Amino acid sequence: MSENSGSRVDPSFWLSLFFVGVIAVWVVTAARFDWDTRLFPWAVGIPALILGLRQLVVDWRGSSVNAEQGEQDRYAGVLDIAVDRSITPEAITRHTVRAIGWILGFACSIWFLGFPISIPLFIFLYLICEAKAGKTAALVCAGLTFLFIWVIFDTMMHLAWPDAALFDFFGF
Repeated sequence: MSENSGSRVDPSFWLSLFFVGVIAVWVVTAARFDWDTRLFPWAVGIPALILGLRQLVVDWRGSSVNAEQGEQDRYAGVLDIAVDRSITPEAITRHTVRAIGWILGFACSIWFLGFPISIPLFIFLYLICEAKAGKTAALVCAGLTFLFIWVIFDTMMHLAWPDAALFDFFGF
């Protein structure tokens, strides 16, 4: 936290709280799945939840952000990353809102379309919209990602994916 912010919490606390909330929902939701299906969300989610809670406590205490050498006051950074002072607070807020939008869109896509479709779709759209990659390169990356997911998780591990809401709705 910034010493001169005047409040107990700063943006890094709120970002940590957001991620802890998302990961906690992920871990709790996975408890309803079969053992094979819940293995991946728990293997990733439980350690991520522990690390997120640790970061949340550090952000609450304010020990994660210190003034850099030669600075009188600290420009509020997020998760120990100093923000370039040439970037306006409005631009930082705009980028943060966009990132949250991508995360929420990805989560909704997973619920609606399922993991095997959403992951390559997300990669394709993110490369086109944010990375400004060419459509051919984005399509190749998304296609290779789909092949990787299909070969490793579907063919080799026989992972039982949770049903997508769209396919449940139409009875597929």
